[in-house]
Amino acid sequence: MKIGIVSSGNDTLALWKVLTKYDHQYLVYHDQTFFPFGQKDLDFILHEIQKTIQFLREQWAEIVLLDPVYELALRPKEPLILPLFTTYLQTYAFKYSLIGKIWLLTDVGSENHLQALMTTFAQTYHPTEIQSRTKAFSFPFQYWVKVANARPAGIRDLGVHNPYLIRTLKNDMKYFKDANIDTLIPLHYHYFTMQRTIKGFFNFHKTRFHDMSAIDSCFKKLTEKVNTSPYRVQLWTNQSPNFLLKEKELVWLLQRGKAIELQIEKS
Repeated sequence: MKIGIVSSGNDTLALWKVLTKYDHQYLVYHDQTFFPFGQKDLDFILHEIQKTIQFLREQWAEIVLLDPVYELALRPKEPLILPLFTTYLQTYAFKYSLIGKIWLLTDVGSENHLQALMTTFAQTYHPTEIQSRTKAFSFPFQYWVKVANARPAGIRDLGVHNPYLIRTLKNDMKYFKDANIDTLIPLHYHYFTMQRTIKGFFNFHKTRFHDMSAIDSCFKKLTEKVNTSPYRVQLWTNQSPNFLLKEKELVWLLQRGKAIELQIEKS
């Protein structure tokens, strides 16, 4: 299967620890011109992403992966988008919410749109029998939006232990430690690169965070009935492709430990 990926910085690229486990052809468009997406106006970025989706469609992509907030915003208009994160919300985050109080962790630029996006999407969710019988359960869900100061700054942070980011993220999470929030939902995949810090900070019996293994399960479920193909990665970028080759951590990951040759081109 040909799977297109739209990326800037290390947002969707954080998914590679999942994607390399499966035999598909991945067509990656890395946007260096508007790096990072999270610091730009949401409407502007959605317009640019739609142009990139059209480029990937012309490369015969059968589905396209986007970062969570962009998937929520564009999927109702674009059937080519794989509902990976929306499946994660339905199957894990919403289903195992204890009292319906949810914290959304996001970046600058999208925070003003999240309440409306999540409210619209959550209308398709039907509480479980246990949730319906729980008097304290809030539905529609109640949301708290937090713009994190701890944002992994680029591709090179994918596998790097960064003490400063960890301390900053813990400081971001302090406010919600005792605020009776039962579910944490990161609205960008790069926060999953710090999932050990997040999981270690909260008591799972009070505040739940479903890590990358849940994303892996959803991806497997969505693609298990399609035809697989030899693992292959093609990368396009709108500036110098040499930038991607310098990122040794990323190159090693995409090559499955130097098992394949990468094809990198300028669009």
